[in-house]
Amino acid sequence: MADHKFELPFWEGFTVAKSQREPGATRITLVPHEKQAAYCSGCGSSSERVHEHGWRTIRDLPILGDAVWLRVRLRRVRCVACGPRTERVSWIGRHARIIKKI
Repeated sequence: MADHKFELPFWEGFTVAKSQREPGATRITLVPHEKQAAYCSGCGSSSERVHEHGWRTIRDLPILGDAVWLRVRLRRVRCVACGPRTERVSWIGRHARIIKKI
């Protein structure tokens, strides 16, 4: 079976796993690159120890007048200094529901 994941420069560190168009909206599912290290949101150190995974829905800029919703899989890393923390992602604020470029 073919691998339909593809990478775009818009969402650094993530790969598009699925996209779905519906009237007035586009929904895109993003997953972290498999070999990309996760960084602690507390201290910024890299960690390869993943505590768990979670999902966050975030609004992106519209495309051709349609709303764009990103479903992003975020890892909770087990940081040696800070304990379990959600990974740091450059284009998502800590508790944001809208990406930073908006």
